Amino acid sequence: MSRYLLRGVLALLASLLAACSSFDRHWNDAAQEKGGASRWDGQWKSERNVYANGAYHHGRLRCVLVPQADRSFTAHFHANWLIFSGNYDMTLHPVAGGPRRREAGKYQGTHDLPAMFGGTYRYQATVEGDRFVTHYTSSYDTGTFDLRRVPPAKEHADLHAQH
Repeated sequence: MSRYLLRGVLALLASLLAACSSFDRHWNDAAQEKGGASRWDGQWKSERNVYANGAYHHGRLRCVLVPQADRSFTAHFHANWLIFSGNYDMTLHPVAGGPRRREAGKYQGTHDLPAMFGGTYRYQATVEGDRFVTHYTSSYDTGTFDLRRVPPAKEHADLHAQH
């Protein structure tokens, strides 16, 4: 293997690990409720693309929602697909007439990917109580995110301290 190819592979691995550690940092901060952030865990499922066995594409999905002063959320996502995983961030804006209280109501957002992966993805999200459901569309795919709130870590620590 050439020295340049090895450097390229190492740089790619370093960037992937950095992205993973970035999401992990958001996830761990949200476990301590830093900045009012909340953690969500669940699944994404395509409604258009299927595997060879006929099952729709799907995978685990985690998200950290961070409230912003303008009533929007910064959403940090970590998605799994087969043996792959990836992170991306986007802003979810309240829909006109929007939510009257934090983390209750309808939101929308977009995320741009290269054209070969569907281009612009559009999201329509509903957050109510401990459930966060999002429908997405792009030229490549249509599907759903179905997430449930993960309790803050301190609740788990309190339980272990009692035993």
